[in-house]
Amino acid sequence: MTLIKSLLLGSAAGIVAVASAQAADLPTKKGAPAVEYVKVCTITVSGKPIVGFTLPGSDTCMHFTGYITGQIEGGNLETGYSFIGGYTPNVSPVTGKFIGNPELATGTFGRDEFGYTTRMNFGADVVSNTSYGPLVGHLEIQIENGSGFDNTGTTAYINLAYVTWAGLTAGKAPSFFSFTGGGAGWANFFSPDQQGFNQPDVLAYTASFGGGASASIAIASPGTNGGSGGGTRFTDLGTDFTFGGERWPDIIANLKISQGWGTAQVSGVAHDVQAIGYDGTTKETAGWAIDAGVSVNLPQMGAGDDILVTGVYSENAGWYSGLPDGMWGENGAVNGNGLQMANADIYYYGAGIWQNPTAWSVSAELDHHFTPQFSGSIEGSVGGIDWNNKQTWSMVSNSTSWLIGVVAHYQPLGTNALDFEFELFYQAARSDQPNGWVASAAVPTFHGDADGFAARFEVTRNW
Repeated sequence: MTLIKSLLLGSAAGIVAVASAQAADLPTKKGAPAVEYVKVCTITVSGKPIVGFTLPGSDTCMHFTGYITGQIEGGNLETGYSFIGGYTPNVSPVTGKFIGNPELATGTFGRDEFGYTTRMNFGADVVSNTSYGPLVGHLEIQIENGSGFDNTGTTAYINLAYVTWAGLTAGKAPSFFSFTGGGAGWANFFSPDQQGFNQPDVLAYTASFGGGASASIAIASPGTNGGSGGGTRFTDLGTDFTFGGERWPDIIANLKISQGWGTAQVSGVAHDVQAIGYDGTTKETAGWAIDAGVSVNLPQMGAGDDILVTGVYSENAGWYSGLPDGMWGENGAVNGNGLQMANADIYYYGAGIWQNPTAWSVSAELDHHFTPQFSGSIEGSVGGIDWNNKQTWSMVSNSTSWLIGVVAHYQPLGTNALDFEFELFYQAARSDQPNGWVASAAVPTFHGDADGFAARFEVTRNW
């Protein structure tokens, strides 16, 4: 047995030795590399953490946001009137006349009193840490489909797209002029806005001084900038003049402070106005506006509660008055009812005479959280337009307007992941009869009063 065991062990050892020698001649096969996983990341930007993920092989933190909302809306409809401009020699040798002209002979027949809108917003933040602070790219694409009362049509547009780094901001970004956006609801109070919608293209630099204080200087595109338009009806101030090409951008500067008690800001803008009268007369002037606002936190009322007050004064800068953006963006002619306020940067009387407006508005908002699921807001505004140098046949006139609204949110999950919102707004406007208004058989009486209300219910999924 001992001899047999020796022979077997010897044979086994030989086999192992041969196998080892053959294996040494084969190519070496390494083990599978370690799997690179997506990692969670957090980068603080402007005092707020952005939580996202980094892709394998990247040091860039990516964060996605967005929402989908379905809504229904409606409001009252009355006969609409519009400015009819144009040179009319048999009335005046120097200017056009004004006629309040019904949009529809049968009043509101044919217009929709009810409407539907579906909207999708997709946003992304791309953030990296650098030795000069975070390098941020922010993008928001908005797609909407609407019909009926507030007919947005089917459209897709860039809501935001900008880069920030070391105090620089470049791209389509929230306005550095406006203290706040349009308020708590989809319908707006009087504000230059351009925070949540219609943001300008800007190139800006912000210097931070510590303690929440900062100052910014920016150049920005004027007026409207992409996206869907105003509400159900919007008319212009006739055809007595047109705007010429922009010679220089809007120049904006602000001072801002944000601390535990709240936020305050004062800002100003210089605005280029180029206009061409119906007879070829040209005019170049500079408009300007000042905006100021303060928002105070109210922790004694509840977490997240605050009160906000903001006001603006402008000359030859109608958009910055905040009045055009009220409600649906119809200059007081809510839902196309009545006649819009005469709001523009300038107006041509004729015979080389130009008329200039001053416009102002004040708005306030109170936000309160009753429970983690239920919150509400009350807001209101008042404002007016005053035209100087009004002549015998002037088509423009002074006007005033006010609005009030409520917004309610119900979030059954205790977060904004699912939000049910209801809002109700009312606006009234009154315009003086223009000196140049001429009665007609169709419209024997000037219609200077306009008002309207609108309500909206929407269901939104945020992420």
